[in-house]
Amino acid sequence: MNILFYGGHKWESGPWFRKQQFASRLTARGHNVFYVESTVSIIRKSKFEEISYFKTRIKKINEKLYIITPSALFPFPNNYYSRKLYNLKLLYDIKRFFKKTEIHDFILWFNQVEFASVLKNFSELKIFDLADDRPYYSKLAKDEKGYKTMLRYVKEAFSKSDISIVSAYKIKEKYQKYSKSEPIVIPNGHNIDLKQENNFAIPSELKNIKGPIVGFIGTLFWFLDEDLIEYLISKRPQYSFVFVGPSQNNFNVSRIIKYKNCHLLGEKKKADIPKYINSFDVCLNPFKVHEVNDSVSPVKVFEYLALRKSVVSTRMYSLEKEKISQAITFANSYDDFLDKLDEILKSNSEKKMDEKLLSEYSWDSLFEKLLSDLEKKYDIKL
Repeated sequence: MNILFYGGHKWESGPWFRKQQFASRLTARGHNVFYVESTVSIIRKSKFEEISYFKTRIKKINEKLYIITPSALFPFPNNYYSRKLYNLKLLYDIKRFFKKTEIHDFILWFNQVEFASVLKNFSELKIFDLADDRPYYSKLAKDEKGYKTMLRYVKEAFSKSDISIVSAYKIKEKYQKYSKSEPIVIPNGHNIDLKQENNFAIPSELKNIKGPIVGFIGTLFWFLDEDLIEYLISKRPQYSFVFVGPSQNNFNVSRIIKYKNCHLLGEKKKADIPKYINSFDVCLNPFKVHEVNDSVSPVKVFEYLALRKSVVSTRMYSLEKEKISQAITFANSYDDFLDKLDEILKSNSEKKMDEKLLSEYSWDSLFEKLLSDLEKKYDIKL
């Protein structure tokens, strides 16, 4: 089967998200996947990104996978009508390529909500996968215009797609009223080999850091609770707080780097992440408590647990709805968070995990569950 898969995130650079995880598994099952990346606009070119202004690039990775990089001809990507022109240009280029290569039948699988503006141009089966509460990102930033535009995309995506998938229960509860059918809930997961021994070499940067180590993997950005993080670091100088990942301008790093027990190690190779997690004594999931984060399915938490690490987290509605939440310690306040960190580190015992439960949250298992749901509910075999 031919699958036009609009994932958005880059295929060959940066971390992999659910879109790449699903697309790669579709190719492994023998399907031809045409994966569409996103590009910035002609006036918002990143210095790290090579873009083509007029020509949509199509790169063959192997016999089953093509990467499609759209042209960046149109400016103002957040404007509904400019983005629609962008999508129409992309759609024209793709269909011309399909005609040239004699591809007549395909299905559309898309994560990029902005693509909803051209769904009426497709008669093919349409599968929509929403992994984040995109409208409320704008709402949280007090961007009312952006919120209305994103909500319009989301409504169109749900109402004009044949099948809907979501990553969190809160997303389903909030948007299923717009959907043609009941959305399938498939959370994010992990890629950890549960059968391997956790005997990773300790990264050199950690060898001189005094334990116990309280660790965090991922981007430092505005959805994290800066106040909580600084509170924990300042209250426990005897603990080393290690952060592995990039930081964004919307997170005030200066608030925590001033403490001697805070260590910012920066972004690491994807393959090395398990080595760092394995060296932590306990892991943090310090998201702010608000409506957007109630819709988040944090990959880092599943990776922590798959490496048998204790996790202390703020309250997150959708995460607490998952079966695996029984393995997570949730805190109700800053003091409670600190107390639970202390309790875990004081016990100094290895976290006992339900191996069957951990296996259910591997990307392989989640993908198989998705395929099973598609067959049972829609009689679609992929």
